[in-house]
Amino acid sequence: MTIGVPLTRSGARGAGLACAMMLALAACGAKDDGKDADAAPTAQSIVEAAADPCGSVTGAYGQALCGDPDLTSLVGQVKANLVEAASAISTQGAQQLAQGQTQWVESTRVGCGIADTKVPLTALQEQCVKDALTARAQVATQAVQKTGGFVFQTVEINRAQALPESVTAEMGGPESGLFAVTKEIRFPRIEGDSPQIRRFNELMTQRPQYGAQEQTNEVLQYHIAYAGPELVSVRFRGTDMSVGAAHPNDSDKVVTVVMATGEPLKETDVFSAPTATWRADLLRRVRRNLVAQMREPSRGGAFEIPEAELADTALKVKNWVITEDALLIVIPSDTIGPRVLGAFEVKIPWTDLARLLNPNAPAPIRRT
Repeated sequence: MTIGVPLTRSGARGAGLACAMMLALAACGAKDDGKDADAAPTAQSIVEAAADPCGSVTGAYGQALCGDPDLTSLVGQVKANLVEAASAISTQGAQQLAQGQTQWVESTRVGCGIADTKVPLTALQEQCVKDALTARAQVATQAVQKTGGFVFQTVEINRAQALPESVTAEMGGPESGLFAVTKEIRFPRIEGDSPQIRRFNELMTQRPQYGAQEQTNEVLQYHIAYAGPELVSVRFRGTDMSVGAAHPNDSDKVVTVVMATGEPLKETDVFSAPTATWRADLLRRVRRNLVAQMREPSRGGAFEIPEAELADTALKVKNWVITEDALLIVIPSDTIGPRVLGAFEVKIPWTDLARLLNPNAPAPIRRT
């Protein structure tokens, strides 16, 4: 969905007599631009090198990226957006950002069915690359976000494995646009090096769920639902689809971290009322909300709510999204009702739960 730019060294100013006259000065052999050739690379230079495919990407693919005016313009947009994002992160973060971009370039080649040869791109392949670059330029604008007092950087895993020709032929050949199994996994990391931040980054790390032999495409995106000094709540939304399957599978997952400890949110971090009390209250509110949603025409009418499945889902912290004003409970697809209806969401304002909440809960659960 590289190559470094070498630092240049100008010749010494003057020669012979000029150096003799300046012999007492160490500057005799210095560069005229005053820059240190051995200076460590900056975050922006690391990302700039990875975002410039000219010289590192070979074959017709590299020629198209660096020679086709339309594609070259988009390559420049991606590069500019990533370099701007890198201005807010460390060199460690930049290396991860650069790695994700390098993977993306190769993954796009494989995903668009382009061989690593000098055979010119077909019109279909060129359009595939153009579409991918257009989307990538937008993604690059969100590569680094500043919110809640933190700097969040997107970490990526971009992979593509070409499908056998026999499989692509069964799926409709080149015109189908299906050439590879792809993995697009994104998750956040926070800039910094405290024990809590290191633990946060560990908890947020995601990996593909399927091996290469399972021929399953995977996409995992994330959204920062809330970020503040005391708590960060991140919602992951995934889609996977096996080659030849009629419909994709959707998934939801929430990871919320209490930043004072760097550990995942627990039930007791939210509620201090007796367990039976807050569970009964929460289930009552969730059930009532779901019944109302089922009456909506888009949901296709009422159907029975399986109590055991509902309790097993609604009462699990892994399904609780923490927002500024409310507890958002995600009921994954197929938990209640047909899968085609997708996930349900129930939003309960903190004010409605006030008598049940832990007075020492991290903000925004604890009203400040």
